[in-house]
Amino acid sequence: MRVLVATDDLLGPSMAGSALRAWEVANALADAGHEVRLAAARGSTPPHASPVSLTTSMNRSWADAVIAPPWSLHLPDFTGGQTLIIDGATPLLAELEAMPPTPAVRRRRHTAAARLPLVAARAHAILAAGDAQGAWWRKLLRHRPETPVVQLPFGIPADDPPEESMEIDGVPPDWAVALWWGGVWPWLDLETLLRARAELGDIPLSIVVPTAARPGGAAVTFTADDLGRMAAQHGLRSPAVVALERWLPYDRRHLLLNRASIMAVLHHPGRESDLSFRTRAMDAVWSATPILASTGGEVSRLVQGEGWGEVVAPGDAAAAASALRRLMRPDDRARHRSALSSQRAHWRWSRLCRPLVEALPSIGETPRGALVPALLGTVAALLGRRSELPK
Repeated sequence: MRVLVATDDLLGPSMAGSALRAWEVANALADAGHEVRLAAARGSTPPHASPVSLTTSMNRSWADAVIAPPWSLHLPDFTGGQTLIIDGATPLLAELEAMPPTPAVRRRRHTAAARLPLVAARAHAILAAGDAQGAWWRKLLRHRPETPVVQLPFGIPADDPPEESMEIDGVPPDWAVALWWGGVWPWLDLETLLRARAELGDIPLSIVVPTAARPGGAAVTFTADDLGRMAAQHGLRSPAVVALERWLPYDRRHLLLNRASIMAVLHHPGRESDLSFRTRAMDAVWSATPILASTGGEVSRLVQGEGWGEVVAPGDAAAAASALRRLMRPDDRARHRSALSSQRAHWRWSRLCRPLVEALPSIGETPRGALVPALLGTVAALLGRRSELPK
């Protein structure tokens, strides 16, 4: 089968989560014997040698099947004869709801919501990351309950990380590191982590926060100066809080992950958190780095249920401080690392993509809904009438 995988993101030596996901799914399908092209943002390059053909052209006429987030698609993608598989792993509408309601954000919410009536009528299948996402998409597909929702969460590479590590500028060699791995977004809760660090006093622990531009991003949204101002509000300064001002290449990220003692994955309560599957947490599984997580979302359930680390209520700095102390204890760290290491095989991309590989030949047989009512729903969403969307 000829499969076109699409992303709006930039592929290359450094990649954010959505680009990484598209690359790994494309390679899993190619390994299964399909002819695969990956359409990505202009300027993309292959992260490594691969049978996947990289292109910047959304040439759907070539493909038997198209796999893409709804936000990357346009009307012809919903009207063509190709098998259409929607990658629904990023809860974009919930993310936009958590952002300040600027005119640009409101426009983006309307254009994102406008895809959903077309998805509800025209998708042959949905890819979801976790049970909450699956339930959300099934509500959207309530008039087409026969449409498959295939679980395909975020995964980890086939090989375990090398054991080498790096020193971090500004962090004393004998200090532990709590790594905030990824961007600082409105739905995430760096503030509680800094409050917790302030409660710990003179303990030898550095909070390390990346402040470099996201690969493919237009600009830096959270700078080292922003971090410094946040830290100062809690009486913190280096080395208690350290900015990481560069984005490590994907094939070198293990150097930083291996230096970390803890990965902090904290968020505010809300719909985004409930629907989330934190990509950054899977690097903790890969590197066996114990996780400090907030309650809510698929990853926190895994952290708590599988022994990957500690879970605290959103915004509870005292609980987070206590959890950080426990995660720095050698016995506790060893227990969590053992649990993480033992489950790596389950989270390999090759295994996670197996349900998609097995379902792909028959997905195109799913009956589709009528186009005209979907188009009317799209117009309503563009006008800001979004009551038909699932909550």
